[in-house]
Amino acid sequence: MSAPQAGARGWLGLAALAVMWGSAFAVTKSAVETVPPGGVAFGRLVLGALILAVYALARGRRFPPLADPRWRWFAALGLFGNALPFYLIAAGQQHVASAVAGILLGAMPLATIAMAHFVIPGDRLTFGKSLGFLTGFAGVVILMGPAALAGLGADLVAQLMILGGGVSYAINAILAQRAPTMPPSLSAAGMLVGAAVLAAPMGIWELSRIEAAPDARALAAVAWLGIVPTAIAAIIYMEVARSIGASFIAQVNYLVPLVAAFVGVVLGEALTLTTFLALAVILLGLAIARRGSRPRPAARRD
Repeated sequence: MSAPQAGARGWLGLAALAVMWGSAFAVTKSAVETVPPGGVAFGRLVLGALILAVYALARGRRFPPLADPRWRWFAALGLFGNALPFYLIAAGQQHVASAVAGILLGAMPLATIAMAHFVIPGDRLTFGKSLGFLTGFAGVVILMGPAALAGLGADLVAQLMILGGGVSYAINAILAQRAPTMPPSLSAAGMLVGAAVLAAPMGIWELSRIEAAPDARALAAVAWLGIVPTAIAAIIYMEVARSIGASFIAQVNYLVPLVAAFVGVVLGEALTLTTFLALAVILLGLAIARRGSRPRPAARRD
């Protein structure tokens, strides 16, 4: 049976996700000006969890009892898929331009490919995957620059924190393949609830230590992050993936770094030719790895 065709609705959903996730880096940059990273992560998670919980309940889903082992999966997925990367990325963006952060995160699927080789049976590194991984890694090296590679860059720690967020997303992608099958709306809501609980101690502690109240712009940025790229984007992602397929929606990985770079230019961030070269190399690595991941026609499962 052939795969469902995307159509206008599918492409519109893909574009919406790219814009929501790609522009989130610029909004995060605005949020961390007066809200600490832990507060940004906690605030967006609480809002996102509330919205997705209402969405799941409206679809007739019910959360399992707290003793149910699925809550352990919600906690693990919430930690690596939301709480940890949201904090690391927000902390890194205190010192890194939003466009650079988006491009660094663009290499995340390559980390997933490398990890899957060791923990997912049958998902082995092929020549194409390996070439794509090395090409994408070269793009990250170009982006970070020779000073960072020498350990001298003032932004090295911040860049590594953002890359750490990408690795966390990759771990989450691996865990998601091993998690028990659950309705997508319930899984997404439970994951955000778990993430909000885990992010609470750091978020509350950091918020209690700030001397001046966050300004309205930063608070609006946190609200936007929770509502749009966290909650609404999750709903769109689930709907498009359900109706068209995960392979189609995976193409958003190519678009998010492009949107992040474009938004950075619009906002006047100083991007060098090296930044755009790194973006091109990372996207090339993704394309090579994706081509090397395509199953043979006889083994294809729609």
